[in-house]
Amino acid sequence: MKIIDRFELEDFLRKNKIKPSHALGQNFLVDSEVLTKILEAGELNANDEIVEVGAGLGVLTRELSTRVKKVIALEFDAKIFPTLQENLKKYENVELQNIDVRKFTPPSNSYKLIANIPYYLTSPILRKFFTESSNPPQLAVLLVQKEVAERICEPKKLSVLALEVRIFANPEIIEIVKPESFLPPPKVDSAILKISLNKKPTVARADLPDFFKIVHAGFHSPRKKIRGSFASGLPFPKKIAHEILEKAEVDSNLRAEDFEISDWKNILDVYRKVILK
Repeated sequence: MKIIDRFELEDFLRKNKIKPSHALGQNFLVDSEVLTKILEAGELNANDEIVEVGAGLGVLTRELSTRVKKVIALEFDAKIFPTLQENLKKYENVELQNIDVRKFTPPSNSYKLIANIPYYLTSPILRKFFTESSNPPQLAVLLVQKEVAERICEPKKLSVLALEVRIFANPEIIEIVKPESFLPPPKVDSAILKISLNKKPTVARADLPDFFKIVHAGFHSPRKKIRGSFASGLPFPKKIAHEILEKAEVDSNLRAEDFEISDWKNILDVYRKVILK
């Protein structure tokens, strides 16, 4: 069953007594042009393995399965999972898992992450697949909230989320998607976010725990200048925090969002020298 038309989907949901869950962030895609753009952005080939989060009723899953070697489709909602199974029973290269993505173990081989994700899980999903996983996706194409996509791609003001992505990959917005492209329509615009993995991360994985320790300290009080926020975010006397910033030769009158990855790396180098002396 090809469910992409709004009226067809409404009829299907009504007959099957399915109500989109607001708590789970379910907004079903009903725009074939947006679906096409997601597939095109995925640069799909016959050897690809895909991980899809929030498969819903299987609209995107089905299209992916006809283009790639394998699709691992995750759906947490136990109420619609049987319907998803029924809709995709003819697609032998689809592996369905009724699981919370936060408990999912990413593949050990090369794969891509392509999904219309629940917006409230955007940060945990990106953190899980890029920061926490030893094998991040080669490419990710995600339908996310426009504001979040813009924050990740913002070239000058780097949030913690932007740092978590851009240490490993290059993000870009492919298309802005209006609420009417979904059922039910969300209250905000969305965006197709494409994230291409870099050949080498700008921060070594072994350094990530300490790196993000100082980043989170810097963002402890994000409205404050880094001098105040960093001092309150570290379990050391203020004079030690200030010494670290001074020796790192960064402008302590700036806010954490104004720092580039290279600035944080300089702070990390000095931080290690100071605490180990």
